[in-house]
Amino acid sequence: MAHYDLYRSLGLSKRATPQELAAEIEQRLATTPADDVGQLDQLSTAQAILGDETRRSLYDQRLDDPSAPEIDVASLRELAALNESGAGSPEGTKAAGGTGKVGQFSGQVRDSFRQSRILAIMITAVVTAVIAGLVGWGTGLFGGGDAQSRATSVVEDMLKIDDEDELRDWVKENSMPKSREEVLTGLNLGDGQSFNGFDALFGSDDLEVDTTFVSVEFFKMIALDDVEEMYEGAKKNAGLSREEVDSMLIFSITDGTDVVGGASLVERDGDYKLIEVDAA
Repeated sequence: MAHYDLYRSLGLSKRATPQELAAEIEQRLATTPADDVGQLDQLSTAQAILGDETRRSLYDQRLDDPSAPEIDVASLRELAALNESGAGSPEGTKAAGGTGKVGQFSGQVRDSFRQSRILAIMITAVVTAVIAGLVGWGTGLFGGGDAQSRATSVVEDMLKIDDEDELRDWVKENSMPKSREEVLTGLNLGDGQSFNGFDALFGSDDLEVDTTFVSVEFFKMIALDDVEEMYEGAKKNAGLSREEVDSMLIFSITDGTDVVGGASLVERDGDYKLIEVDAA
């Protein structure tokens, strides 16, 4: 089925700014009869989505992707309510101290990029309830296809290794040089640590890689005030080029029911390499 196109349904211009759309919809709301419940509901939903820079970006990305999950009435309402508790405006979305889901998430992601020992987003940010609230609108919208498949295979191959020495050798071949110690620490292979298998590491069995992923493009879109700062930090702390940062994909590791950890990867010379692994 086709996506629910708010622009077409309401005769709105995709070239208009969020502020212009919000103002136009507000005028229509003021002149719509109170008993026209359906139209009022559609206009209110459209205003919450198209009148907000972040929600509109998420909506437009999915609307323009015919392979993305269908946009129906339920998913529109989910997106409209995404940040209803505080950081609804573009300014609020970018505020590290915002009280809504996006505001909280923005601060968490921004802070993680600014920590000198962090070369990318902390995996723990991916497996929080904040991310769970964005699934469907923030995941799988960028990248995908062959890149997703290749990156997933790397994490799946890792989970098949139970021997500590074999895993160390595998990490050397499948991680970025400057992030190797981070990866080893996350796998309990660092100094003074003991690796007892992935079931023990993640506290669960029947581990699998969730095919839903998060792209760095999503974080750039909603969370960072200064994207250049992100690039500079990644180059300084992790030796990553802009292209490698842009290729980043983050996957959750589950036990079939719950998220128990995650893994971040970037592409270098045609291969996806780990930059971080962590238990939830």
